Amino acid sequence: MVLGEILWEGKGKSVGPSFIKSIGMDGVTSIFAWMAEIKGMGKAKGVDGNVNVTATSMTPPKGVAGAKDKGIFMTMTGDMAVLRGYDLMKMTMGANPKAVGLWSFMTTSEKLSWMNDVIAVLTIEALDPMWMEFKVTIHEWK
Repeated sequence: MVLGEILWEGKGKSVGPSFIKSIGMDGVTSIFAWMAEIKGMGKAKGVDGNVNVTATSMTPPKGVAGAKDKGIFMTMTGDMAVLRGYDLMKMTMGANPKAVGLWSFMTTSEKLSWMNDVIAVLTIEALDPMWMEFKVTIHEWK
């Protein structure tokens, strides 16, 4: 897999409480939301905005957790795109958690139409053990 240029970077935070959807032998399914202010770079230079995501995650008793994302990207100029994706999260004892994901976008905005052909690789590095604040980097996948 070859990462392309960085499209956006920013800081995010959890918003609202997370909800436990179910508990079973395979782990805990929960729903949570987060938002990030991101600044465009490279191909996305000048396309700054906010990302709001709701995710459903499955956290097993041990190992790697997965989440399905749905979200909205709003630019400072009022353009909008929706996103969907899948993340994998790694919890390591004594270290802040981190995640990696794949996102795709859909928009009818002429200004953002290039995003319809982008597969993005998202990395998230938590700044605390509870995911209250984190750093977000979004690369284009080539």
